Amino acid sequence: MMLGTSIAHNVTLSSKHQPSFDSLESAAKHIDSSLQSDRLYSELDVLLRNARHAGGTLTGMTDGDYPSLASHGLASVPLIGPVRHVPLPAELSEQFTHVQCNCIMGLLPTIQRGWVTIDSDIFFWNYETGGDLAYYEGLAEVVLTVGLVAPKPGVFQPHIKFLLVVCTASEIVVLGVTFESEGDDQYALMHLQPNPLFAISSDGVNVVQVRGTPEGRIFLAGANGHLYELQYQSYLSWFGKRCKLVNQSSSYFSFLVPSALRFGENDPIVQVEYDSTRQTLYTRSDNGNICMYDLGADGQGIGSVCSISQDSVLSEAIRVANNPHGIDSSNFKPIVSICPIKKTESANLALLGVTSSGVRLYFSVSAATLGGRYSSLSLSHIRMPPGFSPNGPPQRPLNVHMADMARGTVQMCMSQNDSIDVVWSVSPDTFGIASQLCEATITTAIEGRVWALEEAPEPFSFEARVAGSRTYPPTIVCQHVQPARRTVLLTSQGTFILTNLRPVDQLLHLLEASGGADTEPIASFFKLHREKEACATALILACNPVTTDPLVSSCAARAFFRYGGEASLRGGCLATSTSGHNELSQSLGGAVVPNEAVYSGKHAGICLYFARLLAPLWDGKLVEESTTPDKQLVSRFTCDDLAWFTEQLTGLKGFLDEYAPFSHSDLTDSPCRTSRTTSKVQAEAFERNSVLQLRLLVQYSVEALELWRELCEYQFHLIAERLPTEIKEDLCRATFRDLVVGGKQITVALINALMERYFGDTNLTDALCARLREICPNLYGAADLKTTKANELLQSAKHQTNKTEQNSMLQKSLELYKQVTVNIDLSGICNQYASVCFYEGIVELCLATAENQDNQNLALHLTHTGEDQGEQLLVARRHCYLPVTNTLNNLLAMSQGASGVQNSAGVKISSAAEAERQLTEMLHYCYSSTDEVFHVFLYEWLIGNGLISRLLEVKSSFLEPFLRRTARQPDNLQILDIMWKYYEKERNYSAAARILAKLADRDTDKFTLWDRVDYISRAILCAKACSTTLNNDGEFLHELEDKMDVAQLQLSIYSALEQLTENNPGVAVALKSLNSLVDISTLYSEYAEKFELAECQLAIVHCAGHHDPMLVQKLWRELLNQELTSGAHLPMVSMMNNLRSKIETLGRTYQSSEKFFPLQFLVQQLEVIACKGGWGEGWVVETLLSIPVSYPALHSTYSSLIQLKLPCWNQLGQPYHLHIAMSLLLSSYVQHLNSVPLAERKPLLASIQDIIDAYVVDLQASTNVGADVTSALSRFKALQAGFNKY
Repeated sequence: MMLGTSIAHNVTLSSKHQPSFDSLESAAKHIDSSLQSDRLYSELDVLLRNARHAGGTLTGMTDGDYPSLASHGLASVPLIGPVRHVPLPAELSEQFTHVQCNCIMGLLPTIQRGWVTIDSDIFFWNYETGGDLAYYEGLAEVVLTVGLVAPKPGVFQPHIKFLLVVCTASEIVVLGVTFESEGDDQYALMHLQPNPLFAISSDGVNVVQVRGTPEGRIFLAGANGHLYELQYQSYLSWFGKRCKLVNQSSSYFSFLVPSALRFGENDPIVQVEYDSTRQTLYTRSDNGNICMYDLGADGQGIGSVCSISQDSVLSEAIRVANNPHGIDSSNFKPIVSICPIKKTESANLALLGVTSSGVRLYFSVSAATLGGRYSSLSLSHIRMPPGFSPNGPPQRPLNVHMADMARGTVQMCMSQNDSIDVVWSVSPDTFGIASQLCEATITTAIEGRVWALEEAPEPFSFEARVAGSRTYPPTIVCQHVQPARRTVLLTSQGTFILTNLRPVDQLLHLLEASGGADTEPIASFFKLHREKEACATALILACNPVTTDPLVSSCAARAFFRYGGEASLRGGCLATSTSGHNELSQSLGGAVVPNEAVYSGKHAGICLYFARLLAPLWDGKLVEESTTPDKQLVSRFTCDDLAWFTEQLTGLKGFLDEYAPFSHSDLTDSPCRTSRTTSKVQAEAFERNSVLQLRLLVQYSVEALELWRELCEYQFHLIAERLPTEIKEDLCRATFRDLVVGGKQITVALINALMERYFGDTNLTDALCARLREICPNLYGAADLKTTKANELLQSAKHQTNKTEQNSMLQKSLELYKQVTVNIDLSGICNQYASVCFYEGIVELCLATAENQDNQNLALHLTHTGEDQGEQLLVARRHCYLPVTNTLNNLLAMSQGASGVQNSAGVKISSAAEAERQLTEMLHYCYSSTDEVFHVFLYEWLIGNGLISRLLEVKSSFLEPFLRRTARQPDNLQILDIMWKYYEKERNYSAAARILAKLADRDTDKFTLWDRVDYISRAILCAKACSTTLNNDGEFLHELEDKMDVAQLQLSIYSALEQLTENNPGVAVALKSLNSLVDISTLYSEYAEKFELAECQLAIVHCAGHHDPMLVQKLWRELLNQELTSGAHLPMVSMMNNLRSKIETLGRTYQSSEKFFPLQFLVQQLEVIACKGGWGEGWVVETLLSIPVSYPALHSTYSSLIQLKLPCWNQLGQPYHLHIAMSLLLSSYVQHLNSVPLAERKPLLASIQDIIDAYVVDLQASTNVGADVTSALSRFKALQAGFNKY
């Protein structure tokens, strides 16, 4: 997503350099790479292991361990700045003349104070200024030592900032320390509480040193060789004491034992050191023995870990050194100082011991179990001091009596004589990031004997500004934020403050000394640190003209360009244009392949400097949950932090703005250049393009920082509460990189939330708008200003009761939103429009936003053609339409629900009918749109929700093309079903009929046979409706009718198969397959014949017009047999009725054609059945007459059968059965003579009379007169008698 409009270059950027996501992302990748490489520095133990020495356990013996700066052309580069001497206060100097017994001195660096005890009096002063002299004289005995410690939380009043522990020979006194602040100096004026907080007996222990922990614990080094802890609390313990002295180097109950009964070596503890990162405590005795204590993970426990004697250290050192160079073992003792190595400096090395010869002994700790606490301390490495390398200077440290180490730099105080001490400074800072430990050395003479050596505290905690590091990075990595470290030394002549120069300080010295950039020392500096590091260092000076002499800044910039190297191409490769480099490609005839471009040190230096400035922000989370119960989102960075980042990055932006030629120059190619020159020009052009992208990134980063600081000023947690849930989730995951490169949605939401908090206060919102336009014009541009105005109108409209005024405000807000559709929260705005039922605004705003996403209407082309090209535009447009369908979904749900439900915006709808009305209203606005892509989206929504009737109400030219396109897609049954309804509604009956016919024939398992028959039936109706207007529809109608005939046969087969009771698995398969239409031949062979469905076979033969008398008789015979078989279990009357019903049904269907209703065959078969079943002589006649079959046809049939004199009747024992049936037929006939015209009646009667006479004669001539003959004669004679009345 684009993050805004252009940034200024002089006045504005040209259109071809407009910022884009690709440009910012490309620049951000350079920062990612620089940050990653910057975090790959080696820790101290790795540097020592990588040193070029056999075994890797002894270093300092080669010239590479202590390189000479002179060999690099930097003999004039200082390692230590000018020593600052602050004399003791004059009043204090006078007190030295009053010393009677004891005088000791020390430093309290936490509060920038020095202290001196003169017998029982204690004096304090500010060692930075020599002022604020204070004293305490409330003690009666000589003071042995003094210590400043932090108080335990919750024990004392808040104004007690520190505790001063004063130890004499007989008691230990704890005093409260308070301060008065002046400006930024919170420790400007020091005050001691006159009354001790605690005062307890020392129990005869002479305390040598006091050491406190941040948790408020107080440890005391005893001259008797024991470690004590002064324990105190705010309430009385069960021993009845608030304060007690506990011996922690022996049993926990040793305080109960009188001192006369305690035993211990006569080896005073002279030094106690605390490591807050590991929660460990170390002691060093006068004989050089070292003890380690573990305070536990929470710092509240204590346990002895191990003790190492001086002799064991010496033996191990001799073994490690293996003495290949004839090193005198006396160099390894005695240990005169120990220094904890914090976890932030090394994960494995924990303690440094310094001998009187300046040898450094590195000890490592180990745990008994993985992840457990520490169990041992062992010598890991020996670092010999300067003077042991073959070609090094002969000077070596001797008589070292005090040492300190901080972040790799070691300071060692050497006694040269009674009036002068020499400080050896050994530091790796000068050599930057290296693969082995390389150190520079310098000596500084200090007037007087050094009593105390401490590192001055940082003016602020810079850890938050170098985040992402596992340990403290090398000085060159954090020199932009970490001030030059200072070491404070205290002698009887005052304090001496040594400043350890960083590489940037050394470059500053060289620039000031040379007066320009074109000097050999400057060139040597760039060679020593390599171009990338040196350029990043030069930028610190060039980008901070406020804190640096402008002339020096200018010289640093010239050095940056002069010695920063040049870009090149690896192999001079060219390739086709790549994303983000089109303009460069056009000017060069092809774009340089990014992987083949070798950037100059200038480019790398800019990336590195930027990465180091924003290291804590860049890939770190911006927010975190508060510890309060409500879990509010709060900023991880304070306003002061953000101000610092902004100031630093603004300096880099100013540098890039001022030196515009570095990022803008003619990129055209000169035809007269050589091929090598051409390659160089191409590389420079590519680098300029990349620097321009970096400059955009810097600009956007500055604006993002300014915006974030403004949000913090207005209480960030309250603003975050107003964010939508999905934005909150994104914000919780977002880094600063995400915010700058692709976080437009988050920034817009934050700005909107800020504005919403103050809507109603026009003056304040106007001021906020002006402020945002000033500090982040790209993140909050003219479009954002319009958005704010529109938001304010919308909020006002929501509270307006006058409908006319409300509608006017809504229309005005809509017009503003439509002008800035790129920068709005479309979903949120539409929800608010829905809350006031402004559905017209929802539709118009979504359509306008979609149009701006695709102003060339490429998505429409994709909709028509189905091509893949432009699919992203189609997806983007559809995303813009979502608020419309979301609102429609809501209204639809409410229209189908109970009254009193709420819409998504929380507004109640009075009833489902009202929701239905609003749904219709909104659909009306949708239908009136001229956006075809939207219509497609809307039609899909209507179909998806089953609103087919509403779809068919649409009067739009877009509907039919949509249906046609969609119908071409697979699985389009629903669309085809809609299409025929659409065409029927539009009176295009021919098209409707053809679609219905296509549906009927569709190969799918989603239709049943009844569905297909229904489609054919509807198709016939539509075809009949249009047959008078279209010539070819008559033939189509005939085809449909034929298809319907076959389909009806298929239905009958389906129904017949359903009636089969036998367990035949083939029936289920057949039924499933019959859901698709089949031809008539298949119906007969695969279904009717296969499953012996005689009735269906007869129907198929009849439908096909197939004349086969034998087949027809066979089918009738099977049909009658099946009917008799199926009713065999029924009573005779039921069987007779069922067969009669079947004969009647089939007779009415087929009697018109003798081919398919063979009457003589049927009469014979039925009479035989009736005769066998004893159903009576008249059952067949009655059945056939009920069809009805005509009297003449039946008379003719029976006459023929009588004349045939078939033997079956004799076999059945009723040779005159047909005669009796004939008599019944004629009797029925006579009863209906009244319906025959009178003119035809007499000839007919005469004919019947003749027939009856013939039957009577025939019966009378019978030789076997039985009951049947008698019955027949009586019937015929009765008929003769009946004819006489006619």
